[in-house]
Amino acid sequence: MSDVFEKYRQSLRDILDVLLINPILSILIKLKLTPNIVTITGFALCIVAAYYISTGKFTTGGILILISGFLDIFDGALARKIKLISDKGAFLDSTFDRLSEAIVLIGLIYFFSKESELNAVIMTSFSLVFSLLISYLRARLEGLGYNSKSGFFTRPERVLVVSLGLIFFSPSLTVTVLALASATGLAHRFIVFWRIIK
Repeated sequence: MSDVFEKYRQSLRDILDVLLINPILSILIKLKLTPNIVTITGFALCIVAAYYISTGKFTTGGILILISGFLDIFDGALARKIKLISDKGAFLDSTFDRLSEAIVLIGLIYFFSKESELNAVIMTSFSLVFSLLISYLRARLEGLGYNSKSGFFTRPERVLVVSLGLIFFSPSLTVTVLALASATGLAHRFIVFWRIIK
C-alpha cells in the first residue's frame, strides 16, 4: 500500500515539474531569491493566514495557506536547481513546516473557542497532535538509522485538505476530515515503520 502512495506522489511530482515547478523556478532564479527566503516567506504567509482564520475570514486564510503550500514545494526545488542544498536549509525548512502547520491550527482553535464550538476545538487539537506525530515518526525512524518516506496523508495532503476545506467548505467539516485522516495516516505510518525496524 505504501509503495502505491509513493508511486502516486512521484508521478504527480513529475507532472508538476514539467507544467508548474520548472517555469516558476526560472522566475525565482531571475528574481535572485534564495531557498531560505522562499521558506521564510511561506511561513510568514501562514502567520497572516492564521490571523484571518482567527477572525473568521476562512476563504482568505485558505488561499494564503494554499500559496504557502506551493512555496514549500519551491524552496527545496530551488535549492536543488541552484545547488544550494545544505543541512542548515533542510533544518530551517523542516522547522518552519512544523511551525506553519501548528500556527494555522492554533488560529482555528482560537476561532472555535470564541464561538464555543467545543467539538471543533477537540477535533482541531487532535489534528494538531496527529499531524506533528506523523512528521515525528519519520524523524525518529531516521534517528534510529532507518530511512523511509512511506505513509499517506503527509504534509502536502494536509495542506490541501485545510486550504481547500476552508475555501469551499465549513471549517468544522474541514477539521473533522483532517483529524480522521491524520489519525488514519498516523496509524498507517506507525505500522509500516514498526515493521521496518529490526
